[in-house]
Amino acid sequence: MESLKELIYVVNRNKVKQIDILDLSEEDPSKVNLLYQLISKGDVNTDDEALQLLYPNASSKSAYYNLKGILKEKLLNTLFFIDAYQNDHSDRQVAFYESYKSFAASQLLMAKNARNVGVQLLEKLLKTAEFYEFTDLAVRICRILRLNSGTRDGDEKKYRYYHQLWEQYDHIERLENKAENYYSDLVIHYVNNKSTKGNLRDLAHNYYLELSESVEEVSSHKFRFYTALVQLFSYTCLNDYPSTFSICADIIRFFEKKPYAANTPIQICLHHQLVACMQMRKYDEGERVARRSQQLLEDGSFNWFKNLEYLFILAMHTGKYQNAYEIFHEAVGHKRFDFLPENVTEIWNLYRAYLHLLIDIEKVQPDADDKQFTSFRINRFLNNMPLYSKDKRGMNIAILIVQILFYVQKGKYDTAIDRMEAIEKYCSRYLFKADTMRSYFFIKLLLVIPQASFHRKAVMRYASTYLKKLKSISTEVSNQYHKIEIIPYETLWELTLSNLGATIVDVLSLRKRRQKQS
Repeated sequence: MESLKELIYVVNRNKVKQIDILDLSEEDPSKVNLLYQLISKGDVNTDDEALQLLYPNASSKSAYYNLKGILKEKLLNTLFFIDAYQNDHSDRQVAFYESYKSFAASQLLMAKNARNVGVQLLEKLLKTAEFYEFTDLAVRICRILRLNSGTRDGDEKKYRYYHQLWEQYDHIERLENKAENYYSDLVIHYVNNKSTKGNLRDLAHNYYLELSESVEEVSSHKFRFYTALVQLFSYTCLNDYPSTFSICADIIRFFEKKPYAANTPIQICLHHQLVACMQMRKYDEGERVARRSQQLLEDGSFNWFKNLEYLFILAMHTGKYQNAYEIFHEAVGHKRFDFLPENVTEIWNLYRAYLHLLIDIEKVQPDADDKQFTSFRINRFLNNMPLYSKDKRGMNIAILIVQILFYVQKGKYDTAIDRMEAIEKYCSRYLFKADTMRSYFFIKLLLVIPQASFHRKAVMRYASTYLKKLKSISTEVSNQYHKIEIIPYETLWELTLSNLGATIVDVLSLRKRRQKQS
């Protein structure tokens, strides 16, 4: 009763502002609700579209921008009333949402001098933070309770107790931050550039050695999670996939023993196992891992899209092209797709280009009303790839390849010749490395095509040596095989050959004509 009395006193003493939350029903006729409904249903995608619908005759945009501000404020207010107890949320996710909401409430209460109920809330919350290993929250709670017991209650026993807890969790948080920082320091080199960086292996190894000194002492979720990621990095940066798969299995077993659902570290380890399976061409195992991983992910989350990337590649590598087409639409058709970082949306744009190739040779049958694949405009495609076009030993390889195959497939032999001549030096300069040797020999195969006058049988004869060398190189040592080879090179070469005919193309005349035009 005392807690209720204190809460009622705070509410009575302070004027309660009307909570201006959003009415989500379609019956609300206000312009604020109309704007919400238009955006929610995807009926508008830009400010100009919304302006024309809501204020068609307006001479200025000020009324519309005021409306946007009101909607944003209502949405922020509504955010605090979102139901955390949803079916796709794990117990730890629910605890996270509820804990931080309770912590905010405790701070408001204590600021209004309702310290008794605020302290009770924090004491209860501390148990939740300890159970679910929310270290940063535990640190803040212990600091507040230590201050309260020391300066207000004068309770030395409680003061010492919370001080010792604070020291314990402060130490753990420092280690967690160190592990998080080391992982970020390694991964930043890969966000927009997918090429192998073996020089980072020693750095990752040294980071892990330093962190591992505290592994026996600290087993918190965050510390062990980022320490595991640093450990994995020292193997993934060298494409050591057998070791990666094995280490991930150990990490999964560790987090499965937690008393709560530790979905995120388990899912990330499954992701690394999936990559390893694809590199080692263990496709059946890879699909099993991918399906388990997808079950742990929240629909529309960043990792949900990443997992779909690998399901897409898995389908492409196993010849299930129609399935890849469906996965593509599942990803790009999701409402959260437009919120993804540019480096992620570029990947799907690249996948779209390869699907166009497969549609042209009737390996994929698009839906009758599919507007995504009406035509492929190569220049628009290239303009939409600003990041990976600079990734000379990474995704730019796949971009160059799809361009050439597009021109060959469309019979634009003069343009194909121009592109091939342009990448000949690129091939020798960037790709004659151990980890990119498969790409080097595949581009060598493409360069054979004009040399053999685009004649299928002649191309097969000319290309036999390069093809043999390509097949002799293990995918396990290849630079991001599962990323760059969107369709395995051996398969892609067969598809390319099937698109060539028995007609000999006069390559010399084509080159002379192009020279005159230029």
